[in-house]
Amino acid sequence: MAEGVKGSCCGAAGGSNGAPPPVAAWNSMAEWYTAHMSPMTTLVAAQLLKELDLRKGTSTKMRVLETHCGDAVAASELLPLDCISSYTACDFSSSMLALAEKRLQGRATTQVADSTQLPFEDGSFDRYMSNLGCCCASDMDSKLKEARRVLTPGGRAAMSMRIGEIEGDTSFYLTFKALKPFGFPSPPEREGLRIGTDLPALKKKLESCGFQDVKAWRTWVPVPVQSLEDFMTWNTSQPPVQKFLSQLSDEQRAEALKALEAASVKPLSDGALQMAVAVVTGRAAEGISK
Repeated sequence: MAEGVKGSCCGAAGGSNGAPPPVAAWNSMAEWYTAHMSPMTTLVAAQLLKELDLRKGTSTKMRVLETHCGDAVAASELLPLDCISSYTACDFSSSMLALAEKRLQGRATTQVADSTQLPFEDGSFDRYMSNLGCCCASDMDSKLKEARRVLTPGGRAAMSMRIGEIEGDTSFYLTFKALKPFGFPSPPEREGLRIGTDLPALKKKLESCGFQDVKAWRTWVPVPVQSLEDFMTWNTSQPPVQKFLSQLSDEQRAEALKALEAASVKPLSDGALQMAVAVVTGRAAEGISK
């Protein structure tokens, strides 16, 4: 199933060129992502890379696939590394992949690809990483089965996903709660945005798709926001929020901005904003899950 067949992504609708909603959304959000999300994604990526044993001193040569690579900031800081014989970075957004290519400067192979329909042969890779990508996939079962298929038996996968609705998340969920009374659309109905609230279910999901030795945990990722000005920039610079605010009357927009400012008081007094993330790792079992 294609990455954007169902629903919308981050509140953005498909573009006039006919691109699926998630592709259109992320093509429009590429610059915002680099400015605001990359510093956060690297913190999660560090955990994933450790689980995959991609570090100095590892002697085994490994073929690595990263899907939903975004602007590839983690890979650009990692490469070159002696234990990596090849690194392939994929994203379903051509705009995001263009940023990855610019950052990597030829140190990896880049390819536009849907993580639920990967264009690679069975057993092509020894390591699979998807950082904050499960929450963007339209069909999580297909994504996980593809991850298992392209891994050699015993190969390791490490993935993370944003948790769409969980108390304590003072990033995207806080924005949604503050703007919902004004008509801000609900998050898309994707399993990858929900399953992180139920870690046993997340582990069973990977096991059913061909993984063993599965571990899953939740973590909090700090958002680099320390002032009201930063908080409002973080929120209002997001293309979906910009679009939503532009559709309100002047009076409604003023009230919505006041609501966002009011929502900032507690998290800023606590010291920082944070995003809820679930991390899951596993080893590819013998045989390919169908």
